[in-house]
Amino acid sequence: MFIPGRLISYFLLSILFLSSSAVLAQSDPRNVIEPSYDVVLQLVIGTDDKSAGQSLPQNLSSVVKQLRGNYSFADYRLSNTYLGRLANGGSFEFKSVATIFGRGAESETPSFLDWSLQSLRAAPNAAGRTDIAVGFRFGARVPIRVSTREEGGKQFPVFNYEPIGLNAGRVTLAENTPTLLGTLSLPNTNNTMFVVLTFKPA
Repeated sequence: MFIPGRLISYFLLSILFLSSSAVLAQSDPRNVIEPSYDVVLQLVIGTDDKSAGQSLPQNLSSVVKQLRGNYSFADYRLSNTYLGRLANGGSFEFKSVATIFGRGAESETPSFLDWSLQSLRAAPNAAGRTDIAVGFRFGARVPIRVSTREEGGKQFPVFNYEPIGLNAGRVTLAENTPTLLGTLSLPNTNNTMFVVLTFKPA
């Protein structure tokens, strides 16, 4: 059967075009799946009350050493650990009832936690390790005793909820390294809360 040369040329050009499109699609960075990271937020409380006697996780040893060099608290305890996951280039938001003061969620005056990560970017540094740049915001609404009220011959405390927090528009952290991002004084106590963030490859 005779096949015209022009038809063969069109056929070969079509194959070449499809092959080139497939190669370009594979090399297009928009089609590459970005790696994900597990993010660990840990809240450490500096206190002069040693009665708690709560041991800290081993991964916080370097952070606590840093704290002991700058603060004179008698002890440090882990208030809570929060976990999340996001991809390179992604964002994450978390809201929850919190136990910052060591009281359970059933307390009549719980705290409310709100933290987020924005536009995570991971890239190798000059030493060949991975650094992570991210926008970070941490906030909490905490109860502050402002007065008392009398009811049925009994005195009851009156609380107002006030916001505390910190905001880092852009911060860089080393991968797999717990990093102290900031401190917050806790109302109605002499304690200080330290915000520690860690990124781990998922």
